[in-house]
Amino acid sequence: MTTRLQTDTSLLPFLRQTLSRAAARSHLPSVLLAASVLALGGCGGGSSTGIGNANAAVNAEEPEASAPDTGDPTAKAWVYRGVKIHDEDIRQYTWERTVGKGPYDKIAVHRFVREPNNKDAIPNRPAPDKRKVLFGVTGTWGQGGPRQLIEEYDAHFFPKHGYDYWTMDFRTSYVPNLAPHQFEEYGELQGLKSIGNWTYDVFREDIKLAVELAKKISRADKVFMSGRSRGGTQLYMYAAKYSQDLKGMIGLDGGPIYRGVDDPSQQRSKKEFKQALEAFRNGNPENLVSEVSSYGDGQLAGAIPSAEAAYGRELPSANELPYGPPRDGLGIRDITDLAAYDTYYVWGEGMVSNVYGAHPNGGTYMDKDNLVLGRQAYTRYWPEVQNLEASFLAGYADNPYLDYDDTKHVVVPVIHFNSEFSCLNGSCLSSDRPYSVGSDDVTVIYLEGYGHVDVYYGRHAIEDVKKPMLNWMNARL
Repeated sequence: MTTRLQTDTSLLPFLRQTLSRAAARSHLPSVLLAASVLALGGCGGGSSTGIGNANAAVNAEEPEASAPDTGDPTAKAWVYRGVKIHDEDIRQYTWERTVGKGPYDKIAVHRFVREPNNKDAIPNRPAPDKRKVLFGVTGTWGQGGPRQLIEEYDAHFFPKHGYDYWTMDFRTSYVPNLAPHQFEEYGELQGLKSIGNWTYDVFREDIKLAVELAKKISRADKVFMSGRSRGGTQLYMYAAKYSQDLKGMIGLDGGPIYRGVDDPSQQRSKKEFKQALEAFRNGNPENLVSEVSSYGDGQLAGAIPSAEAAYGRELPSANELPYGPPRDGLGIRDITDLAAYDTYYVWGEGMVSNVYGAHPNGGTYMDKDNLVLGRQAYTRYWPEVQNLEASFLAGYADNPYLDYDDTKHVVVPVIHFNSEFSCLNGSCLSSDRPYSVGSDDVTVIYLEGYGHVDVYYGRHAIEDVKKPMLNWMNARL
């Protein structure tokens, strides 16, 4: 029997800033306000104890004295937001900064580090071992700061094993939880239009700022970097420009293992790209964002796992299920069962999560509670302009006008963990194409039976992904 997790209602101090433009309007529907709170709850630290008054620290900058001067003037722009203490003396420190002129142009950085001797939770102490610093780039709709820290999360496992783990919230974490057509109604149209400027390069520079903060505080010269899903694409794009920051690259079911192939029939010119970009930005603003599938159900399942209704409707009956009854034979008892059902089928059976499949070592590949916690941490939107850019990379081994895929010069060690979604039946284990990087230390691992998110926080992710990843990093310090 699955034990349902209790709802954690804690919120980060800066949640109010995130929602202010929408929530300040008295005519905003109460159900929308509630959904906004649920959507952004994933930014926070989870069931833990805060140290000090985080609200009082809103305007306090990071202490300068204990960090070396890197000559980077942007470091002074980071604002320290507070700390939460998790189990096993793991501290979660959070910083935030403005990165542009738009209303949603902010990012946050989270540091997870085990510090049993830092009772006062001083945020900018050096890493316990500056060789062991890992920066994790989240995927589409992902956020770096989970509401609840469970043992399958990187933010728990790697600090527990001596690593200073850093991650971030992209600008998407600051977009109000409005339906696309509501942005104009609530005075947010200019904010929505600004999302059209959030290219891959813009996000790459945001990652660079976050990495520089991590290096400054940890005292590390280089970091290991992991990339989940689309974060794996960001990983390679980062390496294309900033490989000097990296000690090793870890693709977690994302990122181009093998180099692209030139196909003139698919190639489009720089002029065509600029024309498409201009038309895109001048078109319907509602098309500037890509919305996560079944967002409302995922938020409801994470907040109230045992809810006996779906988001805005009744739970479907057995006859209404499009793919027949759930394979675990339990039916749709609550919103968690429905979220698991939808996730199992949405990209093809078991491709997102093999929540019904039997793992060789016992149980299924994914625990339903972990699944809905992960879904609750999703942001609602992703900038569609990045999908437009990706379409213009097609047909090129090295696009001449987008500097995203030139990684032949990258020689750092690389490891990839691949599910059935990215490596169906082991297809990724061999190719007649060269690796995307120029490194002679490349490892590709196929996780048979795994769905996409099972790689990140599945029931057996510790033994199949995190321990091998830990051993791989420790061998390359």
